[in-house]
Amino acid sequence: MKHHTTAPAALPGGHRLFYVPPQGLSLADRAAARRQDSGQRASWPVPAYDDKTPERAGFNAGIAYGLWGVQPPYAQALAALTGHLTSHAMNVLVTHQYIVTAVLRRGLATVSVLALQGHPRTITDPGTHPDVRRIADAWGCISLAAGPCLYAAGQIPEDAPEHR
Repeated sequence: MKHHTTAPAALPGGHRLFYVPPQGLSLADRAAARRQDSGQRASWPVPAYDDKTPERAGFNAGIAYGLWGVQPPYAQALAALTGHLTSHAMNVLVTHQYIVTAVLRRGLATVSVLALQGHPRTITDPGTHPDVRRIADAWGCISLAAGPCLYAAGQIPEDAPEHR
């Protein structure tokens, strides 16, 4: 993962929440193309008021990235990123439950923490957390119908094994 001191406005490589297949394909071909390009994804609900929540979220994400073939040093960095992002969310977003999601698609690892039906208590920018800034290439906060969502992303270096 690269180390940046400032966050780009958008995720690297024009990352989208979902793959959009090219036009002109049948519905079955579009569904197959979307399945093939969706990458790996895992989500975990975690409680909002448990001091162990960031540690558990980081552990789950580290295991997932390891199972998806990410080399151990990068899986550990992504586990730390998840823990730091979750800790930051617990400090700035008021809610009863978080949904932590890890995604790996084409070498881009993205972690998000959704505050289910939550609301911000203060500035939510994950870039204000020094460890998120140190590990991630990009970060931000978006408002979803389910609540505010913090995210951070990092590119797995090219010397790491190929990813879908």
